[in-house]
Amino acid sequence: MWLITETGTRELNVFIFSLMALTSVGYLFYGIFRRYRFTQLGRSENRHDRPVERWKYFFTTVVAQRKVREYPVFGLFHLFIVFGFLILLVGMPNMVKEGLVNSNIHYLGDNYGFLFVKDICNALIIIGVLGAAARRMFGKPEWLKNSVAGFAKLGLILTIVLTEVGFHGVRFALGQDLNLLTAAPLAFASSHFFVDVNEIALHKVMSFFWWTHFLAVFSLCFIIPNSSHLHLVFAPFNAYWHTLAPKGALSKIQQDGKQKAVFGANHMEDFTWKQLFDAYSCVKCGRCNGQCPGQLSGEPLKPRAINGRLRKHIETRAPQLIKGKTSIAVTKQEIGTKTKTDKANKTDKKAKGDKFKNNLAGGLFEQEFIWSCTTCGACLEACPVSIEHIPKLIDMRRYLVLNAGNISEGIKQVFAGIAGAGNPWGYSHKDGLHWAEELSVPTIQENPQAEYLYYAGCAATFDATAQKTAAAFVKVLKAAKVNFAVLGSSEWCCGDTARRIGNEFLFEKTVNDNITTWNKLRIKKIITTCPHCFNTLRNEYPQYCGEFEVIHHADFFASLLREGKLLVNKSFAQAVVFHDPCYLGRYNDLFSPPREVIQAIPEAQLTEMPRTQQRAFCCGAGGGRIWTMPAANNLITGNRVKEAVATGAEVIGTACPFCKIIFSEAVKLEGSHNKIKVLDIAEILASSL
Repeated sequence: MWLITETGTRELNVFIFSLMALTSVGYLFYGIFRRYRFTQLGRSENRHDRPVERWKYFFTTVVAQRKVREYPVFGLFHLFIVFGFLILLVGMPNMVKEGLVNSNIHYLGDNYGFLFVKDICNALIIIGVLGAAARRMFGKPEWLKNSVAGFAKLGLILTIVLTEVGFHGVRFALGQDLNLLTAAPLAFASSHFFVDVNEIALHKVMSFFWWTHFLAVFSLCFIIPNSSHLHLVFAPFNAYWHTLAPKGALSKIQQDGKQKAVFGANHMEDFTWKQLFDAYSCVKCGRCNGQCPGQLSGEPLKPRAINGRLRKHIETRAPQLIKGKTSIAVTKQEIGTKTKTDKANKTDKKAKGDKFKNNLAGGLFEQEFIWSCTTCGACLEACPVSIEHIPKLIDMRRYLVLNAGNISEGIKQVFAGIAGAGNPWGYSHKDGLHWAEELSVPTIQENPQAEYLYYAGCAATFDATAQKTAAAFVKVLKAAKVNFAVLGSSEWCCGDTARRIGNEFLFEKTVNDNITTWNKLRIKKIITTCPHCFNTLRNEYPQYCGEFEVIHHADFFASLLREGKLLVNKSFAQAVVFHDPCYLGRYNDLFSPPREVIQAIPEAQLTEMPRTQQRAFCCGAGGGRIWTMPAANNLITGNRVKEAVATGAEVIGTACPFCKIIFSEAVKLEGSHNKIKVLDIAEILASSL
């Protein structure tokens, strides 16, 4: 006797089970295919190149769970659940046969080694689920959001495992599969609960466990396509298709013929298929929010919402496009619907006009949300499923700048300054050369045989605070007898600001003009004191055939010290807390060189803030904010300065002019200028020569 109900037969059970299985599994595959089809409505993008590198990344990220393991305890729980469930899935067909026809699948249901591994995995899944639930209840990090759905999913997984264990425990209690007792220690242990139950009741209990088990499994089939658990299917592919470009490089505007008149992204079809794929790969875990300096400082940006809102937009818009409606027709329908809703809610007309003037992703993204991003990359570093948040925001900025033209006067002035004078301030280059003239720095025309070009950058050329860094840098180069020169009045902005604020056309013109000029001057090696210039010249100029050896001054200093080309004599008896610039550290992995420089200086005491290196907190100046966000309003900067002051250090050391400028302003605003000063590592090193 096996799973025969009081009113049914074995054939009826088989029919009911088959119908349920086909319906639920069919829905699962339909839901997955439907969403995949939605992603293919995006712009084309090549993510199939360099397969060896992709597979290597796949194994470290998906198989080895590299990002998940950054939280060791939770990572272990997650590992137990993921890989344990995979083993459980392999054994599921055998449980189907056991329940329906009371026999097992050869080499699976009678495989001692597999059954032992499966039983151990059941135990690990139970530990993992209980641990994950306890973490949500007692040790929840701020970025992790609790919900009924979250606990319900954990409950379903626990139900699947416990009913599988209970089913086989009852079989043991009935005297079945006794030759496999030692292969399933957990199931055997559970059989002791049923030793005093009569046979008829045991068959009913076994039937209950079996049906409950598969009802829970089939329920997951309906839940997965419509929830964040879709990441179970999409995330592994998303990791394989992750970008292979340098971490600090943005991509060019892609034109594939679908939307020739649109630059950047307004609606889902303007994003690339990979960006849409991101939306369905998101776990909604909130780790990105937990690292985002804007979110942690109370600013509007929430990285997790980028994919959640985009997914909502896709679900609304994609079915209409698939039906054959044009993008314009669907857009008019969306705007009309939202306008009626706003009237019904008596929404302010001005707010409504601002929101729908550009209709970004169906009106789901407000400009304040888009412009608040510092592009620091903390969200990219935190994401366990390789989602690329920042390129989506940059593409929306590109749309606002290049199509809608709905940008602030401050941003317009930045663009005008770069286009007309070669710097975001719009200053004449003659106004920024005093420091170079006073130090008798040769131009490349005066010293055409110079081994290195010192590309000062806009900040070091025009800002008084950053000019001190440039002067100190020159002093160090002269002490090391480095053959270098500067461009002088012919130096033009590298284009970093233009690109990250969304003006790709201005960026391209700037880059092409610079490359043409530098190639004529036969420039090969470039040193810069600005991580933003460093990142752009090193990682983005090659997109336009600009091949130069680009070195950041922190790395160059560290090399000079290691080679004995600099003799540091004077002491610097102060505690220095080093702040990692995002574009130097997180994007280009230069964490050790600036610290090597500080540690090489006699009596300098290097200290660290709680958030450092890969997890460093942004200064708040990136993404164009140094020109568009006053220091007094910059919540991110204020938070970072307070963190630095709390260490008790006397100096905030950095290796970026943006960081130095904005920290210097914030220290004065905070009234901490008597407690702590802000210095570039070049200034610290120069004072010790």
